[in-house]
Amino acid sequence: MTFPNNLPKMDAGNNYSFGEGLCMQGRIYTEQKCFFCAQKGQPGKLNHIEGRGFLQCPIHLEVKWTGLCIVRFGRSHTKRFKTVEKGERHLTSLRYQLDQGKVFDQREWAKTQPLSFLALREKFLKSKDVKDITDKQKVHIGMVLGKAGEEWDRMQIKDIMESEIDDFFIKIKKGRGNKTLANYKTVLHDFWAWVVKREKRKSKLEMPGFPDITYKLGWRTIVKMEDQKKILDELWEITENENPRIWLGVKLLSMYPKVRPGEMRDIKEGHINLSDGWIFFPDPKEGDKGKFVHLAPKDCQLIESLWNPKGLPGMFFFRHLKSKKGTKAGKRFGPKYFKVWWDKACKNVGIENVDLYGGTKHSTVTALGQLMTPEQIQRGVTGHASDAFKRYMLPDVNEAIIGNQNVAKIQGGTEQRPNNLLTLEKKTN
Repeated sequence: MTFPNNLPKMDAGNNYSFGEGLCMQGRIYTEQKCFFCAQKGQPGKLNHIEGRGFLQCPIHLEVKWTGLCIVRFGRSHTKRFKTVEKGERHLTSLRYQLDQGKVFDQREWAKTQPLSFLALREKFLKSKDVKDITDKQKVHIGMVLGKAGEEWDRMQIKDIMESEIDDFFIKIKKGRGNKTLANYKTVLHDFWAWVVKREKRKSKLEMPGFPDITYKLGWRTIVKMEDQKKILDELWEITENENPRIWLGVKLLSMYPKVRPGEMRDIKEGHINLSDGWIFFPDPKEGDKGKFVHLAPKDCQLIESLWNPKGLPGMFFFRHLKSKKGTKAGKRFGPKYFKVWWDKACKNVGIENVDLYGGTKHSTVTALGQLMTPEQIQRGVTGHASDAFKRYMLPDVNEAIIGNQNVAKIQGGTEQRPNNLLTLEKKTN
């Protein structure tokens, strides 16, 4: 066997195999010894023969070993294999990565798998614990990553590329709208951005591409204020004896569009202060530390009149007052409880296809466009508003009327038909 003259510098952390006149990083060795050498008190070390699938005694060439072996690569990577053939395949793959300019990272082979999708998504969720997002948002993020993790958890993050991401969205598309898919994409994109920022220098990880997902927001059916009043009046009739707090919750939703049904359910008796006139909402969707609704005096009187029986400050205000089949007194209203009673009231008065959101929040905000500008509505009524919700903030009607009059004025009275239109048509013909 010949050795090249330009051997690389050896140190304690590097290891090399020699074969076919070449020097390649990494080596394969075994704890097995040559039987004949051992009998003579010699070390009996077996050398790996590159690309042959065995280790061989340099003295007794008939002694070949194809069983248990150890692959050593770089300063810290050591991995055992049952056969030399499997060890060679592993060593070849590591060398190929270096040839392609990729960074070798021992963490990919660690037992704890710190660069696997599973390990990273768990760390990502922990990083969210120190950020100002709601528990509901954390649950949604965990759900999306868990859904993706059904196939990706055992994969290294660098091995999940555009094709795997495309396949994931194709798989989950059934039964889901583009809006939901877009929400999934947002979570995954946020996760990968976090990973790339964290690992870019160590692993040279790059951001994968994500599929284009477009969607068009639908419009909720809204009602006139007189129809909203009909529904609320009917709701009072059917809930007065059942639990008047059902009506009160829906009534407050219609009066204070900045509050969502889920947020209304979350308030406790200690969150209501009628002497100062406010309700505190501890866990809003916007991710703030909390938000307030300031009550008018008559609203305070309304709540006070229905605040019977009163409970401890830690009790949910919107709770069942009586025990019956499926419910227990003192238990908070379920997620769809307001909606169920709203739908009953709508059916009784003959109004169809109006959900709780559309009939309360969206209808009220649209009607406010008769008196207020969108900016005034957002500052004084809704607070923070998404782009989707802003569509319901119609322009101020008075300003729109004045605007139309001014357009007609600068156009010289376009409401009148020009006398020379017929003459003009004849000339052009």
